[in-house]
Amino acid sequence: MDRNSGAAAATQRTRTQDRKRELVEIAYRLIAEKGLEGFRIRQVAEAAGIDNGTLHYHFSSKEALIQSVVEHLLQDLEKNRCDRGNLKRRTAVDELRMEFEDIRLRLHASPEQFVVLNELAIRSWRDPVIAKMFRRLDDGWYAHLETLLRRGIEQGRFRKDLRIGPCARAIMVALRGIGYQSRLPRRELDALLSEILAQTEGWITSGRAPRRK
Repeated sequence: MDRNSGAAAATQRTRTQDRKRELVEIAYRLIAEKGLEGFRIRQVAEAAGIDNGTLHYHFSSKEALIQSVVEHLLQDLEKNRCDRGNLKRRTAVDELRMEFEDIRLRLHASPEQFVVLNELAIRSWRDPVIAKMFRRLDDGWYAHLETLLRRGIEQGRFRKDLRIGPCARAIMVALRGIGYQSRLPRRELDALLSEILAQTEGWITSGRAPRRK
């Protein structure tokens, strides 16, 4: 393959990737607007100004397109939106607060993300491919929180008898549950997040475990 042919192939690959990304973003917006029950693949083609044949060139089926939307969403969720570097200066408490601040920023800037996330999470109950993708997200988040909590204990900022595994799960449940409140006014959301953060900090730093029934 000569240099010109190689450059042309690279340009074509870039165009294809850009087109696929555009279609995924359109599908993402339509799912946020209509839900999965109202989502039709032809709507994506219409919004992109292409015919169904061209769309199927990029995505062989509706399921393949939805899986790409999941991947698009998970890639964004794996990045903390308030991460500004300064790793050496952070304490475990700082990192815990960043977890809550990330959710606050998402709720303010892209509340539709939680609508799409909830729609896809429900689909994952009966779709093993999407379920596997969600497990990857959960496993990574859980491992991150476990490391954070363990570091907090080593730094002397979290109580020594903290049960790391259940605590990590509890934080995940609390933060994920906030997403179901995404339609609340911003002021109420901020107050709710602040309250849950205060309770979480009190629990893991005070030495008083939650009461068991």
